[in-house]
Amino acid sequence: MSVMSVLINNNKENKMKKLILSIIWMVSLSVASQVQVFHSSPIGDVNVYINGKVAIKNFKFQENTGLVPLERGSLITIQTLNQDLTFDYQTDHLEDKNHILSAIGQHEDRTFHLSHSEMRIQNEFKEYFGMKFLNGVVGSGPLDLYVDGNLVVENINFGEYSSYFQLTQGIKELKVIDQNLGRQVASYNINLNGKGGETGLFTIAGKINVEMDQFSLSSKLVKPSGSSINITNIDLDSSFNNEDDQNEYDSFSRETAQVQIVHNSPYPLVDIYVDGALALEDVAYRASTGLVDLPVNTEVGIAPADGDIIATFPFELAENGTYVVVASGIVGDDAHPFNLLASTLEVAATDNDHFALKVMHGVTDAPAVDIYADGNLLVENLAYGDFQGYLQVPVGDYTLDITGHGSTDPVASFSAPLSSFGGGSGVVYASGFLAPAETDSAFALVLTTPNGDIVTLPASETALSVNNDNFVSTPKDYIIHQNYPNPFNPTTSIQYELLSDSKLNITIYDMLGNVVDELYDGFQTSGNKSIKWDARNTSGELVSAGMYFYKIQ
Repeated sequence: MSVMSVLINNNKENKMKKLILSIIWMVSLSVASQVQVFHSSPIGDVNVYINGKVAIKNFKFQENTGLVPLERGSLITIQTLNQDLTFDYQTDHLEDKNHILSAIGQHEDRTFHLSHSEMRIQNEFKEYFGMKFLNGVVGSGPLDLYVDGNLVVENINFGEYSSYFQLTQGIKELKVIDQNLGRQVASYNINLNGKGGETGLFTIAGKINVEMDQFSLSSKLVKPSGSSINITNIDLDSSFNNEDDQNEYDSFSRETAQVQIVHNSPYPLVDIYVDGALALEDVAYRASTGLVDLPVNTEVGIAPADGDIIATFPFELAENGTYVVVASGIVGDDAHPFNLLASTLEVAATDNDHFALKVMHGVTDAPAVDIYADGNLLVENLAYGDFQGYLQVPVGDYTLDITGHGSTDPVASFSAPLSSFGGGSGVVYASGFLAPAETDSAFALVLTTPNGDIVTLPASETALSVNNDNFVSTPKDYIIHQNYPNPFNPTTSIQYELLSDSKLNITIYDMLGNVVDELYDGFQTSGNKSIKWDARNTSGELVSAGMYFYKIQ
């Protein structure tokens, strides 16, 4: 369970009561896993559902996601588009780690299943690339993998993963040997220059017909972020079952980039098309995808849910590049027309002590703005539709104030709890309307990370007045310290100091102001104190994920 805290003093004029609020960002124990999903089965396009809700639409052979959050105990359902196959996979066994789930096998011979393995985000050896190998070839015997003529893994059966093995940087030649055929079935070149300290999964998938000595294979090398490393096929003059197999194989030799799509145009639901085909259905306002593979030359279309495409946008992307694309603007608004706004995306900060932050202005009725963090200028003169390049922000909890450019009078203030985001990255985008009509959405700041996580930043009191007056008020009756540990699992300790004997109340609230638990109500003598919260409510039940406050009075 992770926790982030921001402490805010609120001295009332009558000095009868002093209130200290702490925002606790808590992810419950049930949110246990980060999962990367591969479609490496030759069964055709599928839809993927999580707990009955569509998660991936028209998932194609050899496509993959980046890391996405998954609650332990979730039900994953795979369904082919013609619905000949519906396959359920329960995730109760997934531990609080990073995982790979690969769909492999065929429906007709009952070999289809999800193959599972744990994943490393970074390699333990900074000079080497850590690779894991999956045999997803239907009809294959045990496979051996050679790198530059050296055997690195052997006897990998269908559906099995190898352990991680270490490769030096540079151009590498990979050869795959099928023990049943007694011959080489695939050969590739990969470029690992500059990939030290990284990891990836090398998957070979497709079908082998041993009796006819025919095979159609496809390979991919993918990093945990979802981005792929280019593989060059070395022709072995192998035969293919038919022309469709050859075309399918060729289609995955094309260059791709990885793109996160954010819906920030005020439509309740939209459908997203890629090259004319429906890719994502019923994407909600302020929702974000994880990283998805797109061809480097592609056309993205947007349509109201179940409606016709209202706009298309061609993109030319760099091979293996990572991007964020934000749908913004309003159809029919000449001043702020509907558009897809693209910018580069980073998947990690420079180190675990920083958070890589990119800011985007997506509020159509707002002028250029300045953004302050804890009273200090962070972003200056950001106009509608613009992105601020990545800032390496020290991890911590901040108050963000939005002002018109050149002004220090805030138009809105938000809490940005970033204490537990060390080493990560994200895009904060301004959304909604500064002066909303009755049916419009209100002004908001939304944080999204490359895996598709979304946090709507809660409103806060401004930090500008405190900073400008060069005065920080200090309570005279007690002092409160940062809760510890942070993050915590399963309890945290709220520490404080009473400067005099006092009646005391400590209460936990949810975002709607409802009482979650009363930790203490009584009299205490002066001195250093602490009290624990185990993330349970008044009934003794674990609370769900979300924002919580504690009040000391």
